Amino acid sequence: MEEKNRNMTDEHLSRQLRKSKSGKLGGKLLSLVGGVVAIAGIILGGNIVLVVIGGVILGLGQMVQGKSKGNANQQAFETIAPDIVSAVFENVQMNPTPHLLNAKDTNIPLPSHTYCSGSGYIRGTYQGLTTELCTIRLTEVNEFQREETGLWEKNEQEVYTGQWVLCELNREFPTWLTIWPRERLDKLFSAKTIKTGSEVFDKRFNLSSDDEAAALRILTPSQMERILALADSSFGKFAVNINHDGRMYLAVHSGRGFFDIGKGRETPELLRQRFTRELQWFTDMIDAFRDV
Repeated sequence: MEEKNRNMTDEHLSRQLRKSKSGKLGGKLLSLVGGVVAIAGIILGGNIVLVVIGGVILGLGQMVQGKSKGNANQQAFETIAPDIVSAVFENVQMNPTPHLLNAKDTNIPLPSHTYCSGSGYIRGTYQGLTTELCTIRLTEVNEFQREETGLWEKNEQEVYTGQWVLCELNREFPTWLTIWPRERLDKLFSAKTIKTGSEVFDKRFNLSSDDEAAALRILTPSQMERILALADSSFGKFAVNINHDGRMYLAVHSGRGFFDIGKGRETPELLRQRFTRELQWFTDMIDAFRDV
């Protein structure tokens, strides 16, 4: 009976994924038409009517694409996520309120943004530790004036999408510490960072804290080895933050959310396998720190 129900669930989700592809294609075509109309208006001496109509059609096309993908993501979240999460966590709550995870509570470096929003919250207990996961999106909003119309418009750009996890380690630490990847400019200008003594680790990560000696006592050589191993299997650039109160934050800048269908090309079974791998990566990282 369980296998039969799963087949029915996969069949239903497959139909939703096909609808998503059709919707995305229709949205792209609308966007293309809108762009052509707007450009024609500009070429024809700044024809405001054509520019406005083109802009409306372009916006409609983008809305259709977003809605279609959003529906498929919601379907995947509702049909696949509960079973995958329940296999790892106890006392699972879908969309719990109030939320425990707040990106502003961390010292994790993030790009400049105007808004920060979270979605897809799931809470559970991982081996006795309260854990919450969600998707964090950062949006930058800029105002600009169109030369052809003289009108002021707002441009919203999503500058960050990532999978975040909060785990309460149920212990206190003598300091906070944050680990995040070293970028090219960091290496070029020798950005200030705490040196761990591991040449391999220091080449790949920055380490910051308000107490260098205490941070190095927390981050042991065995932890660094596990972090480096997990870095090789990561699905995006990641950062780790541990607070005084034992709250551990994990952030992976993957460009997608938890249980996100991506481009919608994977079958339900392949989605299930990917979602399981991604969740396993996070729990492996928690395991690397739970006994420090």
